[in-house]
Amino acid sequence: MKTSHLIPYLMTIAVVTGCIKEDGEPYTIERQIDQTTLVSSLKGYMYGNASTDVITKDTFELFFNNRNIQDLDVYLGVKSKFYVYDTSRIIQCGYVYSYSDTMPTIKKKDCEVFETINWNQDNNHDSISFEGEQHKLQFHTDVHIRSFVVNQKGDTCYNPQVLTHKTSMPSDVWYQRNDAPGLFPAREGIITATTDKGTTYFYGGRGTIDCYSDMWVYIATTDTWEQKCTFNPTDAHTYSSPVERCYGAAFTYYNTTTNDTLIYIIGGEDATGAATKYNFIYSIKNNRFGYHADHPNGRQYVEPLDNPRTGMIAFNVESPSGETVHVVGMGMFKDEMSSIEAVEPKLFYYDVVKDKLTPNPETNEDDGTHIYTWKTFGSVSKEGVLGDKAAIGFHHSIAVKINKSTVIVGSGEDSDGNFGRVFYEIKSNKASEIESKQLPLPPEDFKARKNATAFYLEYNHLGGSYSKFYVGTGVDKDGNLLNDFWAYDLANGTWNQIRDCSNILRQGAVGFSIMRIDDLVNKGAEPQQRGIVAFGKGTQIGGDGGYTVRNDVWEYLP
Repeated sequence: MKTSHLIPYLMTIAVVTGCIKEDGEPYTIERQIDQTTLVSSLKGYMYGNASTDVITKDTFELFFNNRNIQDLDVYLGVKSKFYVYDTSRIIQCGYVYSYSDTMPTIKKKDCEVFETINWNQDNNHDSISFEGEQHKLQFHTDVHIRSFVVNQKGDTCYNPQVLTHKTSMPSDVWYQRNDAPGLFPAREGIITATTDKGTTYFYGGRGTIDCYSDMWVYIATTDTWEQKCTFNPTDAHTYSSPVERCYGAAFTYYNTTTNDTLIYIIGGEDATGAATKYNFIYSIKNNRFGYHADHPNGRQYVEPLDNPRTGMIAFNVESPSGETVHVVGMGMFKDEMSSIEAVEPKLFYYDVVKDKLTPNPETNEDDGTHIYTWKTFGSVSKEGVLGDKAAIGFHHSIAVKINKSTVIVGSGEDSDGNFGRVFYEIKSNKASEIESKQLPLPPEDFKARKNATAFYLEYNHLGGSYSKFYVGTGVDKDGNLLNDFWAYDLANGTWNQIRDCSNILRQGAVGFSIMRIDDLVNKGAEPQQRGIVAFGKGTQIGGDGGYTVRNDVWEYLP
């Protein structure tokens, strides 16, 4: 091939020889070089021109991968047309792309070729049209794309114009993350607690047969699970040993003396469903069952509940004075004297000084029992009727922290067997008082349920700011498992149904929020706050109908 002397800056007439020719018959063609002239990989120009590449698809979809679970696929479609001397001399065409290289070429570092290409030649053999698709792209990320053709001589000729495009931003979509490892068996009713730094800890839960007594943490940056420790009840020296349990409750307490965050694990039940009243603490700093040195008052255990109970809620709220109030309550309790089971309508707060549930200061009943009756609860069978109605509690409800001073609670089953679809916003106005406000009722399509899961997201998306509470899954009054999910917008007080949570119907799952930055999602992508739903007991839609405990993990991108 003869090399031409070109002056592209002056856009002059150039002589190009030998790039495409009949065998044994050289030729010389004079033509104008402009911004559409094909650029040869042999450092010159090729006879022909490229039209501007056009994006034809920019979307995402869910698909079932080779494990028969749903995954997230972001993909682009591109269409091009090249005008060349003789299309019969073209043996390949396609697209090369890169996230980092603004002038991508084949075999160059960080450059990849589109997987799918369709092309055809026109009747005049002077133009060739082709299009391609590339799947599994990073989303909401700039990608640099360059079309090319290859001739019989093996010369690759590129479109001089590089197409730079930001891929789509998926929204309202669930996709599966890494399942929990084999050492973290499938289970339901895991007890969770989230620290002030946003790390969520997971204790116990019920498997196929037994309950567990291990502590785990989820590492969002690497999408991995890390086991912290497994408690051995025989190591404890008191009756408040950390027995294997599920469907209990937990809250965190920061011990300023030892600079340690403690997790208080309250109540719950064993694998047979028998409830416990014994509580214990876990030291995050020392990764162990609480010793005397860990407890703020030098004790090894937490004061037991007055009666065994399960299915409670627990949370921390901050009062206007800045005091942290540790709250636990509701759930199902069993009176040890009469063996009668009843749903608890009350909330308590934990007094770390007395290390027990504080007596009511108004009645001065020093029995370590109830401090506050949540009188704004109404009968679920007459939803929204509040005021003077007798307080009615729930068990297997949800409690989600919105900010330091606000928690949303609701759903569950009451003492009359009614399932709930009422939610309340809870705040602390001082250490011994809690204010509640009922949220607007969800739409009629929202089924009353218990054993649901929920999380809260505050995020930015395409220029807008959002603050939303999410709730879904669970079991309805007829025993049907659910996978629908709903969002409540705190800014405007409205509900809307979002995409169903995977293809798994489940109850007893855990829900929490994370900040996601990993190699799957570009660090510039938004929103980085995501919701997670994991574990529980359920079945795949269209499956055999058998309910099994699960270890799958699903991430929601709002």
